[in-house]
Amino acid sequence: MHVIFRKVDDKRYLIGLRRDDAHDVGPDVPPRIGPGGGPVPHDLVHFAIEEVLGIRLGIFGQLAAGGDCDGFFFPAPEDRKKLADARRNKRISQAGHADAVRSELIAALVDHDGVVRPRPDLLSEADRQRVAARVAELVESWEQTGHGDDLVLHWPSRKTRI
Repeated sequence: MHVIFRKVDDKRYLIGLRRDDAHDVGPDVPPRIGPGGGPVPHDLVHFAIEEVLGIRLGIFGQLAAGGDCDGFFFPAPEDRKKLADARRNKRISQAGHADAVRSELIAALVDHDGVVRPRPDLLSEADRQRVAARVAELVESWEQTGHGDDLVLHWPSRKTRI
């Protein structure tokens, strides 16, 4: 799966999905407005956290498994299959609840400038440093992305199956 971050301006972004890997489930998701503004997109932080820590069914693992993350990532109307999608979304959301909560708790440790605050009960120092390095790398790429341009990231397919 490819995650597309489109920079609207310095405070807003769009996020969409291109599910094109053999392990991805479901249709593509057209870009939608991303939550939270500022120099570091909230969803970019989640991507870094879940990728580095191998959080299997956080936001992006659920999406790669065909979920919609409680209605935040809907395919185009012509690609929807209401009953099948609802059943799959419920199963994925239930299976991934703890992973999504963990991702949110860790994302809350990341300041608007991309600095990851310590919290030993939630994140070891070694993991904090690994997450901080990946966040810094993605923020640098994001800063180099022009208005109207896309930053496209590949989600590792090994984390998509439930």
